[in-house]
Amino acid sequence: MKKIISLMTAFVMLSSLSMPFVSAEESDMPETTETGNSSDLSGDSDLGEIVENVWKVAADEPADADFNIDTERKEYSVLINNPGGAERGGTDKWDLQFRIKGLSIVEGHEYRLTYRISASNAGNYYTKISNYDSSTVGDAIAGEVWHNQLGISTMKSYINGILKNEKETSYGESWSLQPIDAGDTINVTCKFKAIATIPEAEWAFFLGGAGATTPNDCFPEGTEIRFSNLTLLDTTDNKYIVDSFRFVDSDVKGDINGDGVADMSDLTMMCQAKLGEVILDDAQITNADVDGSGCFDLMDIPYFLRYVLGKIEKL
Repeated sequence: MKKIISLMTAFVMLSSLSMPFVSAEESDMPETTETGNSSDLSGDSDLGEIVENVWKVAADEPADADFNIDTERKEYSVLINNPGGAERGGTDKWDLQFRIKGLSIVEGHEYRLTYRISASNAGNYYTKISNYDSSTVGDAIAGEVWHNQLGISTMKSYINGILKNEKETSYGESWSLQPIDAGDTINVTCKFKAIATIPEAEWAFFLGGAGATTPNDCFPEGTEIRFSNLTLLDTTDNKYIVDSFRFVDSDVKGDINGDGVADMSDLTMMCQAKLGEVILDDAQITNADVDGSGCFDLMDIPYFLRYVLGKIEKL
């Protein structure tokens, strides 16, 4: 960080710039069995160290799903054969999960989370970051420091590649499932502050059957669900906790981290790239060419700095 500040200072001088409440039954969730391809394809991290863990499908009988990783499309896919649930001899929506374990969450730290999800059939899903046993910790009810109805989320929804909806929503304390239409793709960016320290946390997507807390199955049998751009960035420490198939999906010049805006966090990444601390992919390099010279070079940094400081209205 000192290197980045020094680099920014040098450029300043060169530029002459003066989520209904979930019942306590979730705390009794059974431990599920992890299935599917468990190859280490959790992604390459550009900032900090990534946990030694991978995304997996976890199923509790009778729930069952096929799990595949498409390295070319940079996607994980879950094909639901049986969602489980009480009527099939299971328990609830957590009978079938797509999850990663081994995350360390620190109370008071601020985080930025992204994910992309698409579904072949209409349904609902619930995603959360919590401890393993769902026991309440401090202000984290059921051990959850974040879920899909908590914090401020920016959501972009696409059908057949056409932008259907874009909105920023503050969900407050709602605990509802997140709906998704058939053939829909939802891109989510959410910022939140951790309300508890969870040394061993998991990020899970619940995709299972109906039960005491879930009136209907999350998805019908035969549904294929695809995931990509799964990231969790500790913005306090500027470190990726989860970095799986990260890519920039933005048409905003200067948006290096893919959150839809060009700001100081992107300038930091540009400086880190020039210091050799970050490796940008092709899309990020394209967005980093803020002065329109046709390449990302040192001159883009003071130009972008002028924009961040309000000296330039548009990039």
